Amino acid sequence: MSTDGLTPGGQRLALHYARTLGLVAQVAQAAESGDYPALSDFAGALSTAADELAAAASFVTTEGSATSPRGLLLAVHRLVSPEE
Repeated sequence: MSTDGLTPGGQRLALHYARTLGLVAQVAQAAESGDYPALSDFAGALSTAADELAAAASFVTTEGSATSPRGLLLAVHRLVSPEE
């Protein structure tokens, strides 16, 4: 679960982005299987995660050094698929 090479804000952004992606997948799975109680729970968590992602993205804009989009996406990929 490495976010090496990213600014502190970039690390935070990568973590929240990965969390949001995971929740989107859980929302889709619950909707596809008709598990509406789980869908409700995951959708609520996704709403919170989206707010946290927005805050992290806003924080990145205040840092003195830029976060590389490529580095961010690589970190998110490692967080989402750590076994690869």
